[in-house]
Amino acid sequence: MSIPVQNVYHLLVYAWDQLEAADQVAVTAEAEDGLLELLARVLIQGTTHLLKRGLAREYVEHEELTGRLRGKLLLADSIRQQTLPKAQAWCAFDELSHDTLPNRLLKATLYRLFTADELDRSLARELRALYYRLGDVPLQPVRDLRIFEQVRLNRNTAHYGLLLSVCQLVHEQAMLSQQTGERLFQDFARNEAQMARLFERFVRNFYHRKQQVYSVQAEQLTWGLRAQDEASQAVLPVMRTDVSLTAATGKIILDCKYYRQALVRHHARERIISAHLYQLYAYLQHGQPAKRLVPLEAILLYPVTVKAYRFGYEVAGTDHKMRVETVNLDQPWREVERELLTVIGL
Repeated sequence: MSIPVQNVYHLLVYAWDQLEAADQVAVTAEAEDGLLELLARVLIQGTTHLLKRGLAREYVEHEELTGRLRGKLLLADSIRQQTLPKAQAWCAFDELSHDTLPNRLLKATLYRLFTADELDRSLARELRALYYRLGDVPLQPVRDLRIFEQVRLNRNTAHYGLLLSVCQLVHEQAMLSQQTGERLFQDFARNEAQMARLFERFVRNFYHRKQQVYSVQAEQLTWGLRAQDEASQAVLPVMRTDVSLTAATGKIILDCKYYRQALVRHHARERIISAHLYQLYAYLQHGQPAKRLVPLEAILLYPVTVKAYRFGYEVAGTDHKMRVETVNLDQPWREVERELLTVIGL
């Protein structure tokens, strides 16, 4: 599936829920850009904007041997090292510093990119120049992706969100490329498992941001089964929707399927993938809100870049409906957004 690199970036921005930050760091892909080059441009513009605004600082504790009392006296250390007879003492004090985790992650990413052989040299030079402007931030290579889970942004540092999302993606792909021996970001859009997760998060956040009719969530549904014992209950799988849209007038459940082909050929005819249809039918059986009955609709949503499909069905004996819909990701982004709103009747 061939998706323009600019549209892949839009998918990422929605999945990261960083629309406002992306508007401030408005970046357009050049004709020859791959995703690596586009993300490098995002880091260049975002870091430049960050430096103009001023890097975030935090209070960091320092320990120092001094002849002037400052902060907290470390009496035990001073006695052990016999500094007091010399009119000196060990003190601990807090000092504002640029040595913060977000700044260290940003600097490590700038370094990782400008030293990458795959990156255009002119972009590498710009990244290198920005790297040196973070001179008082220590360079600490990222060896474990879990370090990104330690980042805690607040109102004063929320503007780091987009850049840190880019940083995490760069390091995820860098570690993957080390394992496979492939070029950085070479197969990003061809990794179907990765793109499936991205597509699902994109769709959910898109509807959360772009409409006010429905509340939006990934919903855990309850099986209409009563287990006969604890062992039977323990092995029941979790039934969770990709996207549930709920309003007083009705409910829509979307199941996002990132497949190269929305239909499969069977006996020389195209068919809906049966397992997908079974899953959608299960959602209809168990997706009714507990406190009230509302019209229920379940939709299989596939991304396409060539041929669009739209199929609709009514469930016999109910007012429930099922649909198969596609959204074309190989078109101007405004048209992508328009199609997605049309899918839910807006």
